[in-house]
Amino acid sequence: MEINTTRILIVEDEIVVASEIKLRLEAMGYFILGIVNNGRDAILKAEQLDPDIILMDITLKGKMTGLDATREIAKNSDIPVIFITAHTDKTTLDSARATSSHGIFTKPFSDVELQAAIQQALISKVMKNYLIEDEDEDEDDIEEAESAPEVEVE
Repeated sequence: MEINTTRILIVEDEIVVASEIKLRLEAMGYFILGIVNNGRDAILKAEQLDPDIILMDITLKGKMTGLDATREIAKNSDIPVIFITAHTDKTTLDSARATSSHGIFTKPFSDVELQAAIQQALISKVMKNYLIEDEDEDEDDIEEAESAPEVEVE
């Protein structure tokens, strides 16, 4: 997947931070689908827009955290989520690691780090989809072999 076709949803409750991230990502060549500031909207937009990547703040407006929203999104899709947070306490970081394997960044973060995490998440998603397709093909081959007529050998 090329950078200029990668579609990103930003979930961040601080508008200044969200706008800065948006500008930085656009300067790198990514397409920003939108910015939302709470978990419920993140779930809805993820379902409606099917982004390639979601950048998710852990602390959001409302009752739902970014971790909660990510768990809900993961029930219906395989969209990679990269967490961004200002919180560096062990509990928060451990919870984020348990929820997402695509990266956690503490604010502020560099463009190089962010771009590397996005590229790695995209590669991971492509490889996962490839493996799933390969498993499906193997299952089809097994089913074909099992349904083939038996041949007697003398």
